[in-house]
Amino acid sequence: MSVDRQWIEDWLVARIAGAQRIIPEQVDVGESFVANGLSSRASVALIGDLARALGVTLPETLSWEYPTIAALAEHVAGIGGSPHDD
Repeated sequence: MSVDRQWIEDWLVARIAGAQRIIPEQVDVGESFVANGLSSRASVALIGDLARALGVTLPETLSWEYPTIAALAEHVAGIGGSPHDD
């Protein structure tokens, strides 16, 4: 899949900021989705929304496998490895 990592990261930040009613600059891409105020249910919904925005199928478990905005964006953009790679 050829998707720009920065676009994905910006999209995630905007969605989380909107859901939390904060400005995007307050969302930390290096922190977990939980630390950014999302419940497990909200994280699953966010992955579903991202999949629809990209027109792809994404596993609902991605927010657990890639628990930060930066890690998820990198993975979805196709430039990240497995979460179990060292």
